[in-house]
Amino acid sequence: SDPDNKQVWWFTSAGDRRVVDEGIEFANGVIASTDQTLLFVADTRGRFLYSYQIQPGGDLAYKQEYGHLHRPDDTGETGADGMTLDTEGRIYVTTNMGVQILDQLGRVNFIIDKPQDAWLANIVFGGEGNQWLYATCHDKVYRRRLNATGVIPWQPPVLPPRPGL
Repeated sequence: SDPDNKQVWWFTSAGDRRVVDEGIEFANGVIASTDQTLLFVADTRGRFLYSYQIQPGGDLAYKQEYGHLHRPDDTGETGADGMTLDTEGRIYVTTNMGVQILDQLGRVNFIIDKPQDAWLANIVFGGEGNQWLYATCHDKVYRRRLNATGVIPWQPPVLPPRPGL
């Protein structure tokens, strides 16, 4: 992502690159869905994540607002930044309020408070069984064991269960 220019880029391992979307106020974190068919982009200054269908060749289609994030009463910005996923298709997003956990339908089901009053930036699953959630907050790395199993983005796609209402 290129937040200053409101752009999302596509890159290949061969070095090819091109802009695949423009216009998100402050496009920041990006992550592919567990089955690697969708791309999610965080808007640090807005209320939503955006989702796109990934097309053959890397183009993006069907851009839509996804995941209405909570924000503090004193600002219009969510501070959405880093994202990670679990095998159930939930998205974990670092924000000004903490780690917001969205179900497959984009509803925030839970917010894990920030460990300190500082910028919560990066997040990833790791450790034994990929059940430890690691997050960076300013100058520290925190971890928390969850009853969820994280998806490792560079591994083969994971098909999550069907979403429920």
